[in-house]
Amino acid sequence: MVSLARASAPAPDAPDAAEPPAIRVRGLVTRFGAQSVHDGLDLDVRRGEILGVVGPSGTGKSVLLREIVGLDAPTAGDIEVFGQRVAALEPTARRALEMRWGVMFQDGALFSTLTIKENVEAPLREHAALPPALVGELAELKIRMAGLDASTYDKKPSEISGGMRKRAALARALAMDPELLFLDEPTAGLDPVTAGRFDALLKELADAMGLTVFLVTHDLDTLATVCDRVAVLYAGKVAAIGPVSDVRANAEGWIKDYFAGPRGRAAFAGKG
Repeated sequence: MVSLARASAPAPDAPDAAEPPAIRVRGLVTRFGAQSVHDGLDLDVRRGEILGVVGPSGTGKSVLLREIVGLDAPTAGDIEVFGQRVAALEPTARRALEMRWGVMFQDGALFSTLTIKENVEAPLREHAALPPALVGELAELKIRMAGLDASTYDKKPSEISGGMRKRAALARALAMDPELLFLDEPTAGLDPVTAGRFDALLKELADAMGLTVFLVTHDLDTLATVCDRVAVLYAGKVAAIGPVSDVRANAEGWIKDYFAGPRGRAAFAGKG
């Protein structure tokens, strides 16, 4: 495996007493038996930014996402979201915090027995005390915001294309009007044209809704067109973080190989 010349992770952002970062991770350790995935990982995600998280397979990108949202427990370390330590919250406070974020998993994770509209209605029915008619109207609004039309409302996930399922999953993640959006490989498996349309939609929605986005991706085109900063996970830590142009300019080892290959050169052609 190609090594990185930089052995230590870059220093996290200086704390802001008035407004903490949307996500703050300190000293994160994750082990599965003898396998160490994260080894003292530090990361800040600024409010209102789209942060792309990249790294070789097996570096724990999706695991990090799942730990931040509380689906998996790290071995050690602290995770704060909107200034609150997730692991220390009582159930009521935890549910209130969870309502401030939305998650789109790698495979969409739509309920196969429900229609697209019912899938988007699900978090509204679970968390919002709203009349059924209003739940339906809000679900339809989110589906349209995600770029789908009324013809998809009553279809099952198996009856629509992969790109449409991605949009339906995005609509469900946006159902509760979150401040923070987690996306795990949202363009994986999509053709370049469909992936490009998804990227444009994500950027438009993030700007319009003031979203903070934590985006796990391998897609160089997504990094080039959507992300404000990129964090590279390598050897258990954040090996590099910053604007994509800065990370590319100072790349070494695996990071240089990632950005300087044919796909990287094509994605960043003309972007400096």
